[in-house]
Amino acid sequence: MLSPKENYRQIFLHKPVEYTPCTLTDGAIFGFGAKNGPWFEKGPEGGGYDGFGVRWVTPDSGNNAAIPAPGEFILDDITEWKKVKFPDLDNYDWEDEARKDFSGINRDNVLVEFGVGNGVYERLAALMGFEEALISLAMEPEACMEFFDKVSDYQCEYIDYIVKYYHPDIINYYDDIATQRNLFMSPTTYRELIKPFHKKVIQHIHEKGCYTMQHTCGHAESVIEDMIDIGVDCWVSVQPCNDIQNLIQQYGDQISFAGGMDTNGAVAGEGATPEMIRAEARRVVDEYGKYHKAFALFGFFLNHDPKALGQNFGILFDEFMPYRMTRCNSLT
Repeated sequence: MLSPKENYRQIFLHKPVEYTPCTLTDGAIFGFGAKNGPWFEKGPEGGGYDGFGVRWVTPDSGNNAAIPAPGEFILDDITEWKKVKFPDLDNYDWEDEARKDFSGINRDNVLVEFGVGNGVYERLAALMGFEEALISLAMEPEACMEFFDKVSDYQCEYIDYIVKYYHPDIINYYDDIATQRNLFMSPTTYRELIKPFHKKVIQHIHEKGCYTMQHTCGHAESVIEDMIDIGVDCWVSVQPCNDIQNLIQQYGDQISFAGGMDTNGAVAGEGATPEMIRAEARRVVDEYGKYHKAFALFGFFLNHDPKALGQNFGILFDEFMPYRMTRCNSLT
């Protein structure tokens, strides 16, 4: 029987799994995703300024997830992007942070993942706000591409530091470009203005010997073939607003998927009962795990009560962990 680490690795190799992997238990997540990541990306824990000069806040309504402070955007004209200050990546105690992060972690048991927050589009939105960022894509595409080129160069340098000090198996590149209904922009705009820089970063990750995840929430299946084209190994967090079963059947030999949880539905709300959470865990295994390849569970619950959040995770994993084993064995 494969270990959790070996079984999880199968989805990156496009080989059958023995049971449905779970990114949150079969991997060790550092950087963004585990927390805000290094302070220069989304500010310090609890809120504050990042390395670009953006102030981040952590409202209770978002379970303390960091967002740019509303109304305090620092760039109002994309053609003036050169005034943006980029962080000095050498001015960070990488060695000490890695030492603290790896305390108690046995790399023999898990795949190590490091999350790079604020992809090229999210960084633009953090500096300008979503409305102005989208207007800039439409009105000043050349300036946007110049900025994205600079950001992607910075992110490749950032990845060099990550690889040097963390030696991850996986680098997860975060860039949310979609709502629950569709992309923020047209697929053509994505392909012309954003995709080339996603490709540059993803290829750099591969050159460093790591598997690649692209974290894009929302309804983004219209660009699944673009993800494959640029070399993404796994799309996370793929949500049920996409036709996950069809995607696994059609593309599971070319790209893997992590997600599945209805993280915008009732099961993620404050009124979710243990029975609802248990049913959701079983639904994920039944609908997506049955293909024995290309899928791992990833999901989270936004909740105003941190205690309830922890309890919900406990219920989810108490149900999911044994069920994934018995269900896969029964389908073999």
